[in-house]
Formats: sequence, C-alpha cells, structure tokens
Amino acid sequence: MECIIHPAISAKEWNEFVVQNGGGFLQSFEWGSFQEQYGTRVMRVMIKDSGAPVLCATVVRRSLPMRKEFWYVPFGPIFSLHAASRRTIFHFFVTSLRERAPADVVFLKVEPDTAWDDVSFGDEGFIQGKDIQVAKTAIIDCTQSEDGLLKHMKQKTRYNIKLAAKHGVKIAGTSDHVALDRDIFFSLMEETAKRQGFRLHPRRYYETMLDLFLGADRGRGSFSQKLFFAQYDGRVIACALVGFFGGRATYLHGASSDEYKNIMAPYLLHWEIIRYAKSIGCDTYDLWGVSTGTEKKEKDAEWGGFSRFKFGFGGVLVSYPGAHDLSFNALWYNAYRLGKAILR
Repeated sequence: MECIIHPAISAKEWNEFVVQNGGGFLQSFEWGSFQEQYGTRVMRVMIKDSGAPVLCATVVRRSLPMRKEFWYVPFGPIFSLHAASRRTIFHFFVTSLRERAPADVVFLKVEPDTAWDDVSFGDEGFIQGKDIQVAKTAIIDCTQSEDGLLKHMKQKTRYNIKLAAKHGVKIAGTSDHVALDRDIFFSLMEETAKRQGFRLHPRRYYETMLDLFLGADRGRGSFSQKLFFAQYDGRVIACALVGFFGGRATYLHGASSDEYKNIMAPYLLHWEIIRYAKSIGCDTYDLWGVSTGTEKKEKDAEWGGFSRFKFGFGGVLVSYPGAHDLSFNALWYNAYRLGKAILR
C-alpha cells in the first residue's frame, strides 16, 4: 500500500471516491477547500492498494496553545466498500500519519460516521475522546412519495405545515440579490442566537462559506449550498442554509424571528426544503443534530425544543460511534485533557 498526500490527488478523483463509498460533505474536497480559505491547514490523505484507492481522509490541523496542534478527521476516514481488510488499511493509515507527524502534533482525533465492526480502535492505541460533531441526528428518506413523507410525520407537524400555508407564508430560495440574502440570514441568525443563548461562529466563517458554496450548481459529486427563506406579510421570518453533496441534503444552519412564531413558518420552510431536495434527486435529508433526552440535562434542555421539532418530520434516528483519540505525546495530551476538564 502507498500513502498519497494532496496535491497529488485531483478534486474529481477525491469526490468520486467519497460519494461512491457513502461519505458525507465533511469529507468532500470542497469542504477541505473551505477550511483552507478560512485559514485552517488541511491534509488530504489517500491510501491506495495496487493503484486503487481504498481509503481517503480530510485531516484538519487544529491549533492548540504553545504552538501545538492536533490532527482531526471529521466523519471519516472513508473506506472503499470493496476493501478486503479495513483493519489492515486503517493500521497503515494510522502508521503513515504517525510517521509524518512533526513533534508539535499532540494527538490524532478520528470521528467516523459509521461503525466499523472489523476495526479495533483499542488495538491501535486509541481511547474514547470528546466528540466535535453531532452525536445523533435524524435523517429523512426522500425517496418516498410526498404522501408517504407526510404520512410519517407527526400529526402536529402536518397541521403546522398547513397552518403556515393558510396564513400565506411563502418559501423562496436564494435570489439574484445575494448580498441582501446574506444580510437577512446574518440578522436572523444573530437574533436567534441572542434569544436562545448559543454562540455563533465569527461572521467571516459564514461569509467565507457562502462565498465558496452559495448558489453553486456543481452536481451530485460536489458540495454546494442554498439559502431558503420563509416570507410573511412582506418580511422574512425564518431561514435555513442547506448543503448538498452526494445525494444527501443537510440542514446546516437556521434561524427564525420570535415576532411571528405563531405563524409556524419553520414547518412549511422545512417541508419545502424536503420537496426541493427530492426534486433534485436527493435520497436523504439530514436534519443534523438531535437530542433524545438521554444526554446530560443541560444539553437536553438546550436541544430539546428543536429536537422535538426535527423528529416531527418523521426522520430515522442515527447515532454515531463517537470520537477516538490517539496520543502522539502523552505529556501534552494529558495536559490538553486536563485543561478541557477544567474549562467544562
């Protein structure tokens, strides 16, 4: 086997492998480019066996204090569905990264979105780490008919969709006035964050992302995004940013005004997003993060409301395996874990 590091890998070859083997947008070539544009260093690693790719991983280089860093694989690596031995391939992947890691790399964090029955993290020296991505999500099967989709929703969700339509709520996608769309999106995001008490990324994060992906129509094999708006009485009262990659639509960010909450606009908004995703050939709509009431009380209180909202659309609960850490420097890794525990 051989380990190849980008730029010896083309975007086309990378995305074809990710899509064909069920990978998500966090492992797309474009998402790695976004990280680089935002100022984060990225390595794209591909393992080949007899010239054929058997694994790929976008490795994000995250900064730590004292000029240290850790390497992070979000919802990856991605294995070939036809790989003869994932255990052997994973061992080669981990060994290759360890050999290439300079002294300032404290640890490797791997957070897959699929459980691997034939891979033992413990055998490679990994321990359970702290998750960065969502631990659970709800995924809607868009291959159903519209009647089938509605049938699987909770009765209250169907009622609220009809109520919003009855009130005259209209749903629109990204317009020709992209700058105005962005300002509305940022304004609603800030209002929602203040009301619900969560922190946003810096505005430059969203601007960089929208510059790269908003309105792009690259097809099933590349990552793109679209803004959706719910309008009522001449005003935008809810919005959602949705990503598209490999036949999967993903709800990334959303916001709504508290002024017209009884209009139930977000219900109609997401129903129209589902219909749009279905119309362009998406197989699934990932609502990206839910709580089931089994997590810590403070997280359940924070996530409970919008989790109930998401489950109302009839999605299937999916739980991810969680993050695993491999220490490259025991002293610094223990200091990192202690610092995280103190700040928790």
